[in-house]
Amino acid sequence: MHEPKAKQVFEILVREHSDRLMAFACAVCRNRSAAEDVFQETLLRAWKGLEGYDRARPFGAWLRGIARNTAYELFRKNLRTVDDEVLNVIATQAARFDGVEGTEFRERMEILEQCIAALSGPYAETIDLTYRGGLSVDRIAEQVSSTTEAVKKRLQRGRAMIAECLARKGLLA
Repeated sequence: MHEPKAKQVFEILVREHSDRLMAFACAVCRNRSAAEDVFQETLLRAWKGLEGYDRARPFGAWLRGIARNTAYELFRKNLRTVDDEVLNVIATQAARFDGVEGTEFRERMEILEQCIAALSGPYAETIDLTYRGGLSVDRIAEQVSSTTEAVKKRLQRGRAMIAECLARKGLLA
């Protein structure tokens, strides 16, 4: 059993990293409900495995590793595939926020929301259905009466517009 001090330190570290962990889970799962499941399961596994945590490693990276493995298991249960390359990009981007204070992270998330809100019609709809709705490209194509390739292109262009907006606002190099 963990000593009371370990519990207090764990709670502080979780509070410090919870927004970023949830953002990571949402990016990986692309579905809020699944992301919440991954988030909760990650915290349970982290608590149970706290004695194995290497204090030389960043706590956020350790949590994201647990979350990544948890997401893989969830995907396997639901017969869903996951692209390792996409997960690696998400993990790399998430690691850039490891030294960022919680308030600064929230400010950056607000800027991201502004950039998403600035998207025009079809790009905004595709981004929203993908990341907030958790729909696959094929499902979005059905829903908007379009081809899968057209939806993929809209998604690619929408992401590029968001990246340009973030760069203009100084959040991306």
